[in-house]
Amino acid sequence: MIKPFFAFLLAATLFTVSAQAKTMKVPSENSVASITFPDSWDPEEIDNGVAGQSADEAVYMAVVAVASEKGMNAEIDDTFAMLKEHNVELDQATKKENKFKVGGFDAEEMLFQGKDEDGPTAVSITFVPVKDHVVVITYWVSTADEEGHQKEVGAIVNSLKAL
Repeated sequence: MIKPFFAFLLAATLFTVSAQAKTMKVPSENSVASITFPDSWDPEEIDNGVAGQSADEAVYMAVVAVASEKGMNAEIDDTFAMLKEHNVELDQATKKENKFKVGGFDAEEMLFQGKDEDGPTAVSITFVPVKDHVVVITYWVSTADEEGHQKEVGAIVNSLKAL
């Protein structure tokens, strides 16, 4: 069973991102936020944001910013298309929603169970209003590796800051 992503965040409040970390702007131009990834995740710029993957390839996270309702709808469509491109199948019957705080911001999250080419996976899509934008954090992890990455993922998400 998926442990709510909120539990990841609570556990992570006691930890910080590794000293070997890279703070990325979201998006790189006209930035509204920053987020810090461990260097081992090899973060890179993507359209409207940044993405990274854990060194063991068990976790993938993308963080993007959108400025309008039209942009939000397009981003949601893009998120589901990106998951499909990575062969992540969501079980819509497992969808859960949570509200919580992340980095001092109100956040809303959709959680799903699913599967990818490596087996069962947990997926989180989190929406965080920052200034006049919404930062969308998409995260998925192999359920077998989920517990081992809780602290690291929580630290990344909690590093979100407005610019």
